[in-house]
Amino acid sequence: MTTYSEEDFADSRFTHGERVRVLLRHPTYGHVMGEAEGTCAARERDVEFETPDGQMRTKTLVWLKNMSGYKKPHPNLPDQTKEVEEAWFAEEALRKMEADPLDGVSFN
Repeated sequence: MTTYSEEDFADSRFTHGERVRVLLRHPTYGHVMGEAEGTCAARERDVEFETPDGQMRTKTLVWLKNMSGYKKPHPNLPDQTKEVEEAWFAEEALRKMEADPLDGVSFN
């Protein structure tokens, strides 16, 4: 079982247990569709993944718990959404709760 701690955030601008905002972007076009909030629970650097167009990328991911305002399509009910309380996000999508120097900056 993998465990996470404050050391995971040693080189991050966020801290373990910090409440943050997360920008919710359109999966294809990348524009911001909304925001949610969550608490930083874990962080993993250099996670490799494949984009929908088949390119390989590497990002730092942060696991947010105790989320509010994040809904995903319901897996069993068409046209319905389901509240999600925890999920992994790219660290670049996170923002400080108050004004953040990266507000208005896009990494797409």
